[in-house]
Amino acid sequence: MGIKANNTNLDRVWEPLTIGNTKVRNRIMMTAMGVFYGENNLLSDRHISYYKERAKGGAGLIITEQQAGHKLSKGSFYDGCTAWEERVVPQYAKLANAVHEYEGKIFAQLFAAGVHDKGNMIFDEWHPLWGVSDIPSIFHKEVPHVVDKEDINDLQMGFAKSANNAKIAGLDGVELHAAHSYMLGQFLSPTYNNRTDEYGGNNKNRCRFIVETAEKVRESVGPDFTLGVRLSVEEHLGSAGTTSEQGEEQVEIFARSGLFDFINISAGGYHTFAAAVPPMGSPSKINLPLGIIAKRAVGNKAKIFLAGRVTNLYEAEEILTENAADMVALTRAHFADPHLVTKTKEGREKEIRRCIGANECISRIFDQRPAACLVNPSTGREKSSEWSHTKISPVQDLKRKSIVVIGGGISGLHFSAIASERGHEISIFEKSDKIGGHVLNYANLKGKERWLDLIEDVSHRCLSNNVKIECNAEMNEEKILNLNPDTLVVATGARWRKDGRTPYQPGSEGVPGHKQQNVFDIETALSLILKDNKALGKNIIMIDESGGYLPLAVAKILLSDTKAQVNMVTPEPRVGAEVYKTLELMQIMPELEALGINIFSETNVVSINKKEVQLLSIWGTKTHIIDNVDSIIFSTFRESINSLFYTKKLSGLERKLIGDAMAPRRPAQVIYEAEQLGRKI
Repeated sequence: MGIKANNTNLDRVWEPLTIGNTKVRNRIMMTAMGVFYGENNLLSDRHISYYKERAKGGAGLIITEQQAGHKLSKGSFYDGCTAWEERVVPQYAKLANAVHEYEGKIFAQLFAAGVHDKGNMIFDEWHPLWGVSDIPSIFHKEVPHVVDKEDINDLQMGFAKSANNAKIAGLDGVELHAAHSYMLGQFLSPTYNNRTDEYGGNNKNRCRFIVETAEKVRESVGPDFTLGVRLSVEEHLGSAGTTSEQGEEQVEIFARSGLFDFINISAGGYHTFAAAVPPMGSPSKINLPLGIIAKRAVGNKAKIFLAGRVTNLYEAEEILTENAADMVALTRAHFADPHLVTKTKEGREKEIRRCIGANECISRIFDQRPAACLVNPSTGREKSSEWSHTKISPVQDLKRKSIVVIGGGISGLHFSAIASERGHEISIFEKSDKIGGHVLNYANLKGKERWLDLIEDVSHRCLSNNVKIECNAEMNEEKILNLNPDTLVVATGARWRKDGRTPYQPGSEGVPGHKQQNVFDIETALSLILKDNKALGKNIIMIDESGGYLPLAVAKILLSDTKAQVNMVTPEPRVGAEVYKTLELMQIMPELEALGINIFSETNVVSINKKEVQLLSIWGTKTHIIDNVDSIIFSTFRESINSLFYTKKLSGLERKLIGDAMAPRRPAQVIYEAEQLGRKI
């Protein structure tokens, strides 16, 4: 899965481009991506350091995360930023200077949330939501006030003032966010717009609000300030939403208006977010056909930007060569590695930290937390010199250590990559025949092979710094002492439990009957069916409290490959709570339903008696018996494997415990911890 030597010339990628009055050095950009590093609802110094690093790394154009173009649009996200207040100007000016220092260009994205807001998010600014119609958000369920002519004018004047703030501060342009079901997109979409006045009823009328808004912006900033619009030209909702045919007409309308210097093409919305931010397993260049349609519709009237799971510059070159765009966005790819443009230009592709599409960034946003990157802990921490993307402090000769790492999972590997880069001598011992740890469970699944990129990238960094990696190495105290290391790092990971112990049943040490031979943990179950898909029989019960992708994937294999009956039991209100936030649930759940999965939510397994399993509602009032069960699979919790760390025989060694061996956690957390130790040891 690695980036191989590619003979494709990147001639189109390196071509400069003029967008309105903005000249960019290449055809690679970052579209707006919510990171939510704001402070006091202002774009922060953390933001500025983050964007500056991407300009330094070679991105031609950067568009900020969404900035509220109106006073009622900060609250969709707790740390969302304002654009319409004049207090933004000093920070915008600082941002412009930071990006221009490295010859990058920077636009601000202006948005209003509409119904995808929370009217009571900001404590001292509670307000009714404003909607195009009285249709509430699928997420927030809050019925809005339907905007009238006075409200519409107020919105438009807010955008005009916001654009002028950006111009005064020295930013290079602004983009109106009319994609992904936000306010301007709500005017465009039949999903949200059932108005019967001049702003609804047909596609042309639905475009009116944006055209009028752009006119007011032009009155405020003049004809020479770069202005564009971002569109979801296909919402993937059939006739209930914007279709590609309607999207093409919208592109034509906005291009003919002469108001826009660029049109930024995307897809999806709040009902179909997996189309807006395609998770791992989605095709690369997923929106290329939409770009071709948009280019044809626009002609020479405006430039076309295109996003949608573009992972490297060679894919961008293909898009440009096929005349599907004038600028290509590698947004999450830049989130993972801000220097991917420079590294590619210098022939250092193997040094790129590749985005694998795990959507840890998006998952955190669902939880109202600042975005972080699974593969690169430095992202978002650029303000601190301790987390530099390019400068890692070398260790002094007298402090150089011989370090033994037990465990070749992602924690041990990431620690070793950083510590060896600083000059320490590292030896990794892995008891299995492959490095990668429990991440290999995911990499073995169809569509999830990009987890191998994570393992390949970090192991390449290890080998580049002469880390010794030995597999099939079962280590004990004597073997470790014979190596005489200065430091021992225990990264032995964790194992899945199969006892069924759950916080939903306080005081219980496990489900009675869990020691039967037909009871498996999820990892063991996966390994068995990958060898023989009939190994677990025809009638399966799976108990899930992880909320993760693995149990769903195992269920899919059982349902599709063996035609088994799968009953999934969870005490949670739904299965897949975590993969709902990474957008993977939107892909796999329709498949599972079509294959006939049975789901028992808000339910516990309370006993296993040979082939009979008893279920009980978490409310304690409803029981259900399933008999003739062939196998029971627990996907609940993992427990640390760390006895080696605590053995007295090694008490004389300096020891560090990291990763899942410390406590089982998400990959992003253990990678952060491992890299932090590698930078400090």
